[in-house]
Amino acid sequence: MLANLKFLPGVPWLLPATALWLWLFWHWMNGAWWPRSTATSRRRDLRACPLSGSVWRWSLLAGGLGLVSVMAFGLLLARFADVPRDTYKLPVEFSTLPPWTVISILLAVSVSAGVVEEAAFRGYLISPIARRHGWPVAILVSGLMFYVAHLNHAYLTLAHLPFFLAISALNGLLVYLTGSILPAIMLHASADLLFIPLKYGLVGNLHAEPIWRTGVDSAFLVCLAITLIFGFAAVPAFRRLARVVRGEDGNRSLFSLRRRRASPPQQINAVARKSSGP
Repeated sequence: MLANLKFLPGVPWLLPATALWLWLFWHWMNGAWWPRSTATSRRRDLRACPLSGSVWRWSLLAGGLGLVSVMAFGLLLARFADVPRDTYKLPVEFSTLPPWTVISILLAVSVSAGVVEEAAFRGYLISPIARRHGWPVAILVSGLMFYVAHLNHAYLTLAHLPFFLAISALNGLLVYLTGSILPAIMLHASADLLFIPLKYGLVGNLHAEPIWRTGVDSAFLVCLAITLIFGFAAVPAFRRLARVVRGEDGNRSLFSLRRRRASPPQQINAVARKSSGP
């Protein structure tokens, strides 16, 4: 981003450069190229499994409802952290840049964060821990490390830890139910694209005054209502997602069984001769 701001800021060359870098990153993480000895484990732990249309729809609906709830929850938590408004200022003045450069930077940052962070925290980190210690432990560790990885942000305090645990639980649940990080990537990138302009003052003037100064005001109550309403609405959506996934798994098992039963007679005879020996 800083390179695009320093060299030819009027040309949004960051976007194609980021797309190329992400293409290389994604293919390597998914098992391509050297070293071939780690290709299988890289592909397995990334969990970039394709999904059917129905699983995609219910993943985005359930995850979207949960994401709105978690983002509102994050705004609530910000009311318990006394963070100066200046900590949200960016080191550059975006108002002097062309709109297409600003949009390209937001797209590049949001998509990169969605792909890289989900691949790292809900792919490579969760997978081995879940195999050894189970999914609850894996999701908890992922949330803690997700928080630690963002400690370089000036606005971050201990009050924000529950937000990182909640967002990791949401995305971890999506990965657990679907077996894929793809819906989590889509939701993560979308949330960053919408929220980063608000957080850093590119759109509006978002600032959370500590609740001990303002008391329980209307803004706090609105965020609380959004957190509860969308959180409760996400529950039946996640249950439906689980049923859809189980139904597809059952259909695949039945299809595999039917294929075995429908094997050609000569293939069955060959198998029988091989098993019976000379």
